[in-house]
Amino acid sequence: MDFQNLDDISKTTYCIPYIPQGAQPDLTPKSFYEDRDLEDGRELRFEAYRVAWSKCLRRMQEIVHELQDASVKDVVKETRESYTNVLPGLPYPELPVITLTNLSLGATLLDKVSTNLEQDEHDTEEESFRCTTIHLYPGDVPTLAAGMRAIISGFVDKERMAEMVERKPTSSLANYDIKYLVAWYKSWAHEQGYSNLVIVLHDFEQFDTEVMQDIFYICSGQTSVLPLVFFLSMTSPLSNYLNITYPRATLSLLRVRNFSAPSGPQILQEILLKTFFDTNFQPDIMIGPAVLEYLQDYFTRFHPSVDAIFTVVHLVHLRHFSSEPLTVLVNDTPANQALSNTKASAFVDFLQKRIRISHRNNEDTNMGDDSISSTIEATNAIRKDFRRRMIDMKIGFQLIVLFQSFLEEQGYKGLDWSQSPEKREGLGRAMLLLLDDSLKKYVKQIGVFARKLKREELMIVLNRIYQFLHSLPIDISAAEQPAKLHNTSMRMEIKQSPDSEDVFDAASENFSGWIVGYISEKIKSLETCALWDIWYTGRSLFPAELINPSIRASLLAGLLRPHEFADDINENLAQRPDAESRTIRDLPDTSILFKRYLDSSKLINVYDWYESFKSVLDDQRQERLREVTASRNQSPRKKAKGKGKGKAKALSQPAAEMDLALEDDEKWDIRVQARFIRALHELDYLGFIKHSGRKKDHLMRTVFDIDNAE
Repeated sequence: MDFQNLDDISKTTYCIPYIPQGAQPDLTPKSFYEDRDLEDGRELRFEAYRVAWSKCLRRMQEIVHELQDASVKDVVKETRESYTNVLPGLPYPELPVITLTNLSLGATLLDKVSTNLEQDEHDTEEESFRCTTIHLYPGDVPTLAAGMRAIISGFVDKERMAEMVERKPTSSLANYDIKYLVAWYKSWAHEQGYSNLVIVLHDFEQFDTEVMQDIFYICSGQTSVLPLVFFLSMTSPLSNYLNITYPRATLSLLRVRNFSAPSGPQILQEILLKTFFDTNFQPDIMIGPAVLEYLQDYFTRFHPSVDAIFTVVHLVHLRHFSSEPLTVLVNDTPANQALSNTKASAFVDFLQKRIRISHRNNEDTNMGDDSISSTIEATNAIRKDFRRRMIDMKIGFQLIVLFQSFLEEQGYKGLDWSQSPEKREGLGRAMLLLLDDSLKKYVKQIGVFARKLKREELMIVLNRIYQFLHSLPIDISAAEQPAKLHNTSMRMEIKQSPDSEDVFDAASENFSGWIVGYISEKIKSLETCALWDIWYTGRSLFPAELINPSIRASLLAGLLRPHEFADDINENLAQRPDAESRTIRDLPDTSILFKRYLDSSKLINVYDWYESFKSVLDDQRQERLREVTASRNQSPRKKAKGKGKGKAKALSQPAAEMDLALEDDEKWDIRVQARFIRALHELDYLGFIKHSGRKKDHLMRTVFDIDNAE
C-alpha cells in the first residue's frame, strides 16, 4: 500500500486493512446482487454516483451561499463602518463589538465574512472601509497575558505587515503591552493607510469570562488611537448571551451590534425546495418520503446544520447506487456492445423482465422485441418519461405553493396542511404530503377557495400563474403551451367584461375546475412510472445507523461478539464456526474479562476477577498443548495431507504461539498477569469500571442491564 500521502491535511482518515504475512486476500467489496450485475457494474455505478452527487452538491452549495450572502453583506458593512457611523455626544468612546449567532450555516459563513472584510472595496475611495483580521480560539486566551500577546502578535506578525515595520528587540515594549500595538499601528498606518483591526473570536461562549472582561477593559481605553473591532462568533441561541454573562460595568464599555444568520426549519425548506422541487434544477436522484421525513426529524431534533443536510443526502446517494445494479442506468444506457456480452445476460434479462412488467401495467411503455437495441430504446424512453413526470410534479407543487402564498397574503387561513399528528409545518409538511401522494385532498380545497375569490383577487392569481408558466425553462415552458393559452383566455375574458357578474361567475367556475384538474394531473405519484426505483428512492428507509450509531450498543456488541467485527480474513467462511458453537475460550482477552465482568456484583474483587480470567487462559493453553501433541504424533503422510487440505488447525498456528503453549508455569503466570492488566486497562479506558476509595482491592461496575446487547 502506498502511504506517501499520510501527511495530507485534507484527509482525516486512512484505511489500513489487516493482511497477515504471506496472505493475499481480495478486499474488493462484493455487490449484493452480483449474480445479475454487469462485469464492470461497480465502476460504472460509482461513476454515475459521482456525477449525480457532484451535481446535487453544487446546487446545495449555491443555495447555502445565497443564504450566507444575505447575512454577510450586513455584517461586513457594520464592521467596516464601526468607527465612521458613531453616535455623537457620547461621554466616552465605546469599543465596537459585533456578534454573529450562527446555528445552521456552518463555519463557511465566518470564512466568507473574514474574506469579504479583507477584500478591498473598489466602489469607494474611503479608507475607513478597509479591515485587517486575526482569528483567536478559546485555547489561545487562557490568561490575560496570553490573550493580549495573541492579539498583538496576531497583527504584528502578519506577513505583509512585518515587511513594513522592523522590530528592534532591544528597544521594544513587552509583546503583551497594548501600547506596543498602538506604536506599531501608527507606524504601519502611516505607510498602508487607515484600517480597522478586527479580532474574530471563534466559539465565544467558551472563552474565560474574567479574562475577556480585562481584555475588553484594556482595549476600550485605546479606541481613540487604535481602531479595534471585536467580532464574536457564537452558537448559543440566546440573543442576550453578553447581557447574561458579563456585568454591566463591562457592557457599558462596549457598543454591541447583534446579527443572526438564518436558522431553523426555513433553511432546510429552502435547500430542499430549490434542490428537489424546483423546475430550474433536475437532480439525477429524487428523494422519497421516508428519507425526507427522517431528514426533517434529524434536522429539527438533533443537528440543525447544513452539514447534517449534506451528510444525509450524500448517504442517500451512496446507498442508492450501491443497492441496485440497475442504477447504472440513471444518466445513460450502456452501449449495445457492452450489453451483448455473455456476462451481461443476467442484467439484460432482469431489465427486460422489469420493462415487460411495466408494459403490462402501463400502456405508454413499449418494449418491442427482446433485442438489445429495443431494450436500449425502451430504457431511454422510460428515463425520459420519468423525468418529465418529475417535472410535472414540481410544476403542480409550485402552483399549490403559489396559491397558498396568495391566500396568506390576503389574510385567508389557506390550506390546512400544517395540522397533522406529525406536527410538520409549512412547506416541509407539504413536500412530505406530495411525495406520499396525499396532497390531492388539498387540491380540492384550492378549487373551493378559487370559486370564492373576488374579481381583483382572481386577476392577481391569474397574473401570477401567467408569470410562473412563462418563467419556466424554455424546454419545459414549450410543453405547457395549452395551459398558457387557457390562462390567457381567462384573463382576457374577465378584462373584456369588467361589469358583468355572470361572466365573472362563469370565469371563476371555469378557473376552479381547470386549476383542480391541471394540478391533479401534475402531482401523480412517481411510483407509477416504469423502473421508478432507478431514479427515485421511494419508501426506502434511511440507514440511520450509518449517521448516528449508538455508541453504547456498538461497544457492548463489539465486546460480546468480537468475531462478528474482526474475524480472521483468511478463515474460510465454510469452516468458520457459528456464534452458538463459539465458547468463551475463543474470545480475545478483553472480551473474556468483560464476560467475567458481567457475572460479578456491583463491587468486583480484583483477585477473584483475575482468577476467573486465568482459568479461561489455562483452558486455552491446555487446548493448544493437545493440538501440539496431536500434530507431533501424526505421521509425515498425514501431516502433508492435513496441511494440503487446510484441515489441521494446529498446523496453521504460528510457531511463536506454539512456544507459548510449551513455556514453563512461572513464565506463563507472568504472561497471564500482563494480559490481565492490559485487558483491565482497556475496560477502564472504555469507562466500564470505577475505582473505589473504600476498598483498594475492589472495583465498581458502571454498566448494568445489558441483556438487550447480548
